[in-house]
Amino acid sequence: MIGIIAAMDAEVNEILKFIHVNRKEVIGFTECIYGTIHNKEVVVCKSGVGKGMASMATTILCLKNKLSAIINIGTAGGLIEEENILDIVISDTVIQADFDTTPLDGDKGQGLYFQADEQLKQACIQACQDCNISYHVGAIASQDLFMARKQDFQRVMSLFPSSVCSEMEAGAIGQVASVFHVPFVILRSLSDTIYHHENAMEFSQYVSLASHQSAKLVYTLIEEYL
Repeated sequence: MIGIIAAMDAEVNEILKFIHVNRKEVIGFTECIYGTIHNKEVVVCKSGVGKGMASMATTILCLKNKLSAIINIGTAGGLIEEENILDIVISDTVIQADFDTTPLDGDKGQGLYFQADEQLKQACIQACQDCNISYHVGAIASQDLFMARKQDFQRVMSLFPSSVCSEMEAGAIGQVASVFHVPFVILRSLSDTIYHHENAMEFSQYVSLASHQSAKLVYTLIEEYL
């Protein structure tokens, strides 16, 4: 069974357009929707926003199901100049960018890092190429923060210069998946970028389009490669 995690209704609703739904289950605040894509069993989980909610949802999925993979879909803010709205970001690494124990541990206490599964990453790259979708591969920085201030961007890029996008769940999903030894990959469709003004307005305008982009990619990924 393939686990698919998204934070918000807009993201979940788009992937559900591609799924034959069999049943639903709610555990705490976590809704799990079971079904199939091309006769392959999937469970879609609406986690809620932020690392705490994402940790809970991923733990529930891993405890209740024998998962062959976890795919986290949704939207993110782009951090590099080459990116455009609706581009896809594929994780090679996820970073909990607001984790900081440097007063105790020195530089090694800055951030928590988790590696995405190499085979899943390569499959996502191939799916993007098949769909003719512009994509970027790199580190995804997770913080419990919607970045809208210049100082937020400056901080994350000074500490984690390999970051290509910022969002609020991937670092937690990567950590829990790693603990349970479940291969994972993060897919983000860019709903806004740091090089555009009025990020909050851009997000509200583009979130549905960005959600559809990542959902369409997952459909192709499962159909052709998983």
